[in-house]
Amino acid sequence: MDQRYKPGVLGQLDFRSPQIDLPVSGGIRYDANPDSSVVEVDLNKTFKNKSGSITPSIGYTDERSSSSDDFANIDNIAKSVRIGVDGQASLGPVDLQGSAMGSRTRSNQNVSIPELNEMFSNSNVGTFTKIGIGARMGAFSFDADRRKRSGFDPVYSRRIGMNVGNRGRLEYRDSNTGNPTIGFNYRMDF
Repeated sequence: MDQRYKPGVLGQLDFRSPQIDLPVSGGIRYDANPDSSVVEVDLNKTFKNKSGSITPSIGYTDERSSSSDDFANIDNIAKSVRIGVDGQASLGPVDLQGSAMGSRTRSNQNVSIPELNEMFSNSNVGTFTKIGIGARMGAFSFDADRRKRSGFDPVYSRRIGMNVGNRGRLEYRDSNTGNPTIGFNYRMDF
């Protein structure tokens, strides 16, 4: 079974049309190169009321790539399904936001060695979850999240920041996997 991509075939398509009145928002992306392709579909719908908004979303990605050398041909396929929800609300002067996202990826790698007439396959199914919260009040902000990938320990991180003027930001970052850092960002537009 030969899944090789044809040399010289290049393509790219990104579809986001605000002119069409659909019940959902999102986009479709397609990229193709001689040895790889990506198809990505994302859909979301925002529900608003006077207290805030909530946006459920769903997405699908299909990635394929092929490579070869003098010894072996390698074909990779990865398919992912994502679901998530984002929310925002205001409580007086404090703006709150939260998000939850989960994805499941099924990947398969086929390695064929023509000289030995051998073929090997490696399949894997993995999950990734992320839960985040944030709050803003004037120049101050706080964000925290938890990320978990199959086979790994969870990663917890947090950021506390303060805007300085219109273009500067002082920020403290910390996580359970590294040392805390303090940084200052300044943006200049010309």
